[in-house]
Amino acid sequence: MSSSRRGLFFSLTFLPLASSLRLSVGSARKGYSGSRRDFLAAAGVAAMLPKAVLATGNMPAVQGTVTTMDGSVKAAKTPEAAKKQIVAGYAALGRLLDDFDKISAESGGDGIRRLLGTVGTESPVYLIEPAFRLLFEADESLPMEYIESVESVMQNLSEADSEAYSAIFIEFSSAKGKPADYFKKSKAAVVRAREQWLGLMKILAIT
Repeated sequence: MSSSRRGLFFSLTFLPLASSLRLSVGSARKGYSGSRRDFLAAAGVAAMLPKAVLATGNMPAVQGTVTTMDGSVKAAKTPEAAKKQIVAGYAALGRLLDDFDKISAESGGDGIRRLLGTVGTESPVYLIEPAFRLLFEADESLPMEYIESVESVMQNLSEADSEAYSAIFIEFSSAKGKPADYFKKSKAAVVRAREQWLGLMKILAIT
């Protein structure tokens, strides 16, 4: 994979996480009149950021027991492993949606976040962004829309996590609302992420 193409991918995944470099794909392209090569090269600056910021998950639980590293999902090292994790992650989000109300009632926000891969390391959604990225790096034929969709999936997963996290504290906060309000928004974000995830699997021809 060329360094400029890798730079663009890194920029699209790092930028939402780096406030000093925050820039959406849409705003980057709006009114852009230079060459595709110039655009890719300019985006390569984000490749200076550490790979660690791509990793999702492994956050401490707010409630319940602390997750151990036993049964941890490992970062995919090959395209085959990445595809397997992507399929497993899609199925995991489906199970989460099927049992969302039960999980939130029994395990609270951390129960949702555990299945999102942002608490603990057992969910196949944990470290899913590097898996999607690995496939982009390995296949020059994948369109730029692929990484735009990856960014959107990660944004929705982040929103789902944030809303589930907020549900934990709303009862003790002076802010208006109740846990159910935040769980509803969290579930809606998971629905969006899973729909976009399916689109990525179609691009990868692994549905």
